[in-house]
Amino acid sequence: MTPKEILLDAGFEDVLLLNNYSYDGAIVGVTTDNRAVYSYAKMVEWLIRTEGFTREQAEEWIQYNTIKGAPYFGPKAPIIMYDWEDIK
Repeated sequence: MTPKEILLDAGFEDVLLLNNYSYDGAIVGVTTDNRAVYSYAKMVEWLIRTEGFTREQAEEWIQYNTIKGAPYFGPKAPIIMYDWEDIK
């Protein structure tokens, strides 16, 4: 099943998912107001593993093409979180 199908089956409707790359394996949850939550670290790893990016390329891509574009999604924009281990 796709993440969208899983969310619909669980009763989460109208959840916006990132689609410039799917980042399916980087989804870590959904908020109470139906916003998808992605792990930044898992997004980086996904780009490295599936697209052949270097770590630097992946981080740059996410910063400029995903995080900076998130406000254009509106109030249902997905949340990209930094894992606690990456902050410490």
